[in-house]
Amino acid sequence: MLQENLNLDNVLEKKVRAKKSLVGSIEAKSDSFILVASPSGIKYNIPRSHIEGRIGNEIMLDISYKELKRYKFK
Repeated sequence: MLQENLNLDNVLEKKVRAKKSLVGSIEAKSDSFILVASPSGIKYNIPRSHIEGRIGNEIMLDISYKELKRYKFK
């Protein structure tokens, strides 16, 4: 669940983690989604509702790495 006080204004290029696995870095954002690019070039369009919080410079998601495939950007 998105933390209401979480500031996502300056999140471009921040690292993103799905549970314990590093997913990649944020390339773009909109009011509803963040676009995350993995080091291998795979991109994911993830709903902001899956952002659990922020620890340091990393954005934490409330889904597992396996669950990310449904958000793969085509």
